[in-house]
Amino acid sequence: MKLGSFFALLAVALCGAFTHAQEMEQKAEQCDGTCPLTAATKAEECDGTCPIAAAMNELPKMTYQVGTEATCCSKSAAELAKKHSQPIQFVVGKNTYKEKSAAMASLVTTTESYVNEFLTPCKCEVSGTTKIAGKTCNCPIDAGKKTELATAAAAKVSMSFAVGEKNCNCPMEAAKLATASGAEKVYVVGEEKTCCEMTARLNLARAKYKAAVAALSAAEKSGT
Repeated sequence: MKLGSFFALLAVALCGAFTHAQEMEQKAEQCDGTCPLTAATKAEECDGTCPIAAAMNELPKMTYQVGTEATCCSKSAAELAKKHSQPIQFVVGKNTYKEKSAAMASLVTTTESYVNEFLTPCKCEVSGTTKIAGKTCNCPIDAGKKTELATAAAAKVSMSFAVGEKNCNCPMEAAKLATASGAEKVYVVGEEKTCCEMTARLNLARAKYKAAVAALSAAEKSGT
């Protein structure tokens, strides 16, 4: 191969890699907090090839409706609202809300219910099978192992609090610290921090779900 051709091919490859990186960065930026891929998965997982990212995408989500057009991006919704001079409506499941706060409350409770159901084994008395973590198990021993693994992983995820420079795990203590210092109470779940209780509940539910999915995925790969 001629040297010129080699460098030409190298340039094309580097350009392709850079373009892919840009696309992944753009996908990460488009997530606005109501998307289950936000903070729950890495930017490179946004393409759905990762089993954890695919599972996270199954979580309830909020979308936006402007007239007859729908989008999952709040920025796009704002642009559509400006373009068509119509209000943004917020959609969670089959329900549509005029106020984002009402939609957010619905998203939180729906997500919490989804995660609780995901972690709760459901046995069919007719077939004898058990559904746990979105999968049907014919063997009660296998179902028990999956249940124990998923619930143990989810139980390790918890919410803590930061008030000024102080940290604690008790909401009552956090409230006292906030009152005494005048500093704002911050809800912490993993690397996610927020001053909004509803957002914190959503972060916690998603984090528990992700931990359970990751544990089950790892066990499946290792054959345990």
